[in-house]
Amino acid sequence: MPDIADTVPPAIDQKGNTVIWWVPTIASTVAPTVTEIGAAGSFRLTHSLTTDGWTIDGTQGKVPDDRLTLPTPLESLDSLVYTFGDGIKYVDSSAAGSAAVVLKPTAPATSKAGYFVERRNVPNATLITAAQAVRVLTVTLGPQIPGPVDGTGKFTYKQQVSLTGVPVAGVVAV
Repeated sequence: MPDIADTVPPAIDQKGNTVIWWVPTIASTVAPTVTEIGAAGSFRLTHSLTTDGWTIDGTQGKVPDDRLTLPTPLESLDSLVYTFGDGIKYVDSSAAGSAAVVLKPTAPATSKAGYFVERRNVPNATLITAAQAVRVLTVTLGPQIPGPVDGTGKFTYKQQVSLTGVPVAGVVAV
């Protein structure tokens, strides 16, 4: 391709274009279905999460590959590591579809297993349809921990998240 003047590609805003679902059952994480994501027990939790509440992040380390007499050590890429850090954070609410209700473990259990399904780059108002790319995260949630009270803002919960399966990104809902 010939050299051309720099162009700035458009960027897609996260605000208004991110949806997080809690889905209790998915038969195949590489082929989640629209029926599973839209089932009666599945809920959109996007607007329950605080701005610092969706904490999934990934890193990739490097492995040194030192060779005799090479002036610069070589490296190879290590495995990807995904984590929810100190867990997720969401507002307290008694509404039936809120994270505070949906993600609460059912007593006497102190944990809850299921799936977070994340869709990016599609307006929130758009319902899930086949051919939309999603990321599926198989997780176990710990107990709800009441957030700090500082006299301002909203009551919150924090909840630890353990990844119990390899995150599957870029899969297409069927």
